Order: sequence, then C-alpha cells, then structure tokens
Amino acid sequence: MGESVSKPVKVARDVWMIPDRCNVYVLKAGKSGLAIDFGSGAWMQCLPALGIERIEQVLLTHHHADQCAGLAGAAEREFMVRSPAGEKPNIDPADLARRIQEWKKLTCAPYFHNAALWQGVPGVVCDLHPDSELWFGPFCLRIVHTPGHGTHACSYVVEAGDRQLCFCGDAAHEGATIWEPYHLEWDHWTGEGALAAWQGIKRLLGIGIDRLLPSHGPLVESAPNKTLRALADKLLNFYHAKGCIAPGEKDHFIAPMQSFGGTRHYLDALYQFGVNGYLLVSKTKEGLVVDPSLADLSFLDNLLKRLGNVRPTAILITHCHADHCDGAANLQAAYQARTYLHPKIAEKIGRPPSGPTPYLPVKPVQADVLLPENGTWTWNEYAFRVAHWPGQTWWHAAYMTTVDRQKVLFGGDSFQPVSRWNGTGGFCANNNSRFREGFIPSARLMLAWQPDILANGHRCVFRFTESRFRQIIDWAYFAERAVLALCPSGDLETDYYKPYHPHERNGVVPKPETAGRLPEHRAEPTGRKTPAPTNKATLASAPKAKGKPRPKKIAKATKAVERVKPKVKPVARHVVSKKKQKKGGGNREQHAGAS
Repeated sequence: MGESVSKPVKVARDVWMIPDRCNVYVLKAGKSGLAIDFGSGAWMQCLPALGIERIEQVLLTHHHADQCAGLAGAAEREFMVRSPAGEKPNIDPADLARRIQEWKKLTCAPYFHNAALWQGVPGVVCDLHPDSELWFGPFCLRIVHTPGHGTHACSYVVEAGDRQLCFCGDAAHEGATIWEPYHLEWDHWTGEGALAAWQGIKRLLGIGIDRLLPSHGPLVESAPNKTLRALADKLLNFYHAKGCIAPGEKDHFIAPMQSFGGTRHYLDALYQFGVNGYLLVSKTKEGLVVDPSLADLSFLDNLLKRLGNVRPTAILITHCHADHCDGAANLQAAYQARTYLHPKIAEKIGRPPSGPTPYLPVKPVQADVLLPENGTWTWNEYAFRVAHWPGQTWWHAAYMTTVDRQKVLFGGDSFQPVSRWNGTGGFCANNNSRFREGFIPSARLMLAWQPDILANGHRCVFRFTESRFRQIIDWAYFAERAVLALCPSGDLETDYYKPYHPHERNGVVPKPETAGRLPEHRAEPTGRKTPAPTNKATLASAPKAKGKPRPKKIAKATKAVERVKPKVKPVARHVVSKKKQKKGGGNREQHAGAS
C-alpha cells in the first residue's frame, strides 16, 4: 500500500499494537482477527506473521482520517467496518457530499475541524452504541462513550487474560495530554467539547483499567488511573479557561440617547445600527461606517434616510469575520466609499478564504488604502489611533478617536461585557487566537489608551474600567497554561496552532516561547515582537473624502493586499433584497458570539 510497516508489539495474549497513521490494535480469535481503527491499512501485511488469515471486523473509535484513511474508496471488502452510532454524517460519503454542498451556499467560511476524511468511507455500519457490548471469540468488547475528538467518539474495554485493556482512541494520550487538543474546540468560544471529554474520562476512571491503549503515542502501562485523574483535572482547567475572563466585573452598558428602527443613537455624531455596524458622522455630513455587514445594511439605509443628507464616504473594519465586513463592497459600489484596512485584516480578507479559519467572507474585501499597523490616521476632523489588537482572532484591529469629547474605541469582538459570552468573542486555534502575543498586549493597550467608551460588536457599547482589563491579563496567562498542559510535546505551536496555521509561522505570527514551564500569570510576557510583513505597503494618510467618484487608479497600498483590480462600476443601491438576505442566511453568528 506504499507505506512502511512497523513491527507488531504484543500487548497481551492474542492482542497486538501495529503503529500506522494511528496505532492499530488487532485481536486474534483462532485464525480470525478484529482491528480497532484502520489507519492506512499497511498494517495488514503483518497479519500472516501473527497467524491471522482474515480480518472479520474493523471497529473505528471515531471518524478522523488518521483512523480510517485506508478505507476510502473501497465499497466492497472482505470485512465489516463499524463505527460509533451517530458518526454517519461525519463518515458517509453521501452525507459528507451534502454537507460540502450546503457549505458552498454560505456567505462565509464555516467552522470545522479539518480532520475528517472528506471523500468518506462507503459501507460503514454506524451501530456501536455506548453502554453496550459485542463479542469476538473470547473477547467481550464494552463500548464506552468518550467524546472529545468528536461528539460520538468511543473507547472499547476488553479483558485479555488477567488484564483489562482500554482502547481509548484519542480520548487520552501519554502524559495526561490530548493528541491535537484543538479538536476539543467544538465551536469557536465555548468549553462544551472539553466538558464532554472530562465526562468521558470520568467514565473510564470508574472502570478498573490496567492499560490504556491510545490511538497515538506509547501505551500507558504504569498507573493508568493516575494519568486519567491528572487528565480530568487538566480538562476542567481548559473548560474554565473557556469561561468568564473577568469574573465579578460589572457590564457598564451605556444607555443610548434614542433608539429607533434597529438603530441606537449614543452620541451626537455616533450611531449603532443593526447588530455590528456603527456610523460616525462628520461636520462635513460625510459618514464613516465601521463594520458593515450585509445583514445590517437595511438598517443603515433607514438611518441614512432619517438623517437626510449624510453620505458614507469611508469604511473601517475591526476584524476578518464576515459579519463585520461582507457589506463593504456594497457601500463601495453605491457611494464610492473608500475602504481603509489594517494590514493584518487586509492580508486575511483580501483573498478568497482558505484553510480552517472560520467566518471569513466568501467574496474578498479589497482595501483602497492600508492603514499603519500601529500609528495614527485622520479622517476629516477625527484623529484616530490605530493598532493591531489580536484577541478573538489574530486579524483584529482597534481604532480610537474622540467623539463629542468622549474617547471612543471601535474594537470588534475580542472583549465584551461579562454577561455577553463570558466577556469575550472566545478563543480557538481556528481563529489563531493568541495569549501572550494577543489578549495580553491588547489588554495592556487598553490600560495605556484609557478609552471612555468601547463600541464593540453585537450591540455592546460599554464603559472602560481598568479592573476589567487587569483581570483579563491574569485570565490570559491562566488560559495559555491550560492549553499548554494538554499538549503532548509541551509546545503550543506543534500541538495547538501548527496543524491549523503553519503558514503563519513564516513571518506573520511569532512562535511563542511556551515550551516547558510558563511564568506565573502576573509575570511580564516574554513573547517576541511580530516581525514586519515581507510585502510592505506604502502607508498613506487618508485624504478627506469629498464625495467624489472613486478613482479608477486606486492607492498603491491596495496592490500590496491583493493584486486584483477593484470593481469601479457603481450599482443603484447598496441594500440587498429580502430574498437575497434570506438566501445568504443573514448574520449566522450573532447568536453564538462569532464575528
């Protein structure tokens, strides 16, 4: 089959481990065999040496490709393939094809873990229910629900001689860790996967296990229950890290002066519309739109009609998620508004989405002008401070200006009032969320800038307090340690980030110094500074918009983002039809805090 074959390792009487893409375990009864997981299938070359003439069944612990890659494309086999009940949508070719077609209809990239075998495995019978058993010769295999690497993942407990073995898949790994722990992040912000994994480990702790046999790494032969207890504690810490980032803090929501038609009027020149949008009005009667999403444009239309003579001429975007930027092209076309992008955001949304980063706009958003990575920018009478502000995503920025004598910061979704999604838009490997290079310096920036008002996403307009951000710094150190504790190699890049963002290691994101022991959470961070981008754009101050048509030759900075000419033909209006809004699904993330 083109893959090297490792020598079988005897685990117990008539039980062997054969390393493959994952550890494959083979049980022998007479001249027949049963395999737990399949890997590439190269291991089958070892069967004659074990006295096994045929495999009768293959039991999968879960649906990931390293468990079943060698089964792809083979509809007819001499053995039966079975998987945990509930895995059909994740492994059946027809179900996977339907899912991919549904994703193609979305207006943003979906949240998913790139571990499934996307062509699927034909002929799998998904009938292995937790809390049941099956017999193979003298072996009674009991099925135990141990989610984590998937909602339906299971372990198989077997008595072999005087030893009780647990084939635990990826529920546990040597050193009380988890193989590729980002799989515990079932969504982009909650700890649901970690809590489910903890419950599975507690189930195993109730069983007298003599050996743990994981899908990756060595067997756990010495004190397996001690390993499981330590892992349970680490999973709870990871779950708590997904919780409130500033416990005990008050929200300090600011009451709007007036509310009407999906719009809230906060200051004389500042309006919040729809879910994520803001309109800042200049004395010139020009408007600066922050975070325009397609779902919110009808609210902006109503607001502009009410104001009468305000014309949007500039666009700012706080981060890369579609519900904060996918309406920019409509405003560019309808009003010839110019889009000013932070370089970090431009590098992510200026091209079609690729990889597992979720919620990116399907249609790229092009910059007319790139802002400085950290510096100042002026639009009409408003002087802005601009900074890279990573948190929920690496591709995040903050913009602060004075509005009616109030320092207002537009910050997207990294930090929210504590009653809203635990005080943050969440962290996950998919979003390349960073701690010492992300949340911590971003929190310190707030302590340095001291804004009066945070105008963030999802209608969150609230007062700044120092205590909130000092707690966030403590939380971020705790969260980083919690993630690192689950990494088998002791390195976040290798186990948590690398599988998702290997390209970011080449000059975009520094490698955190997280191997080994971390500093105490009150210590100063030791992360390196982000290296300068390799394709430097000419950073120009934005000229005052005069409502003139968008020039055919755009700023040089645009070409540094993506060498694609922007559209210059305007359309009649920027409002999408109700039919098109319904088709696009509107704001798909607002209920879950994504943005």
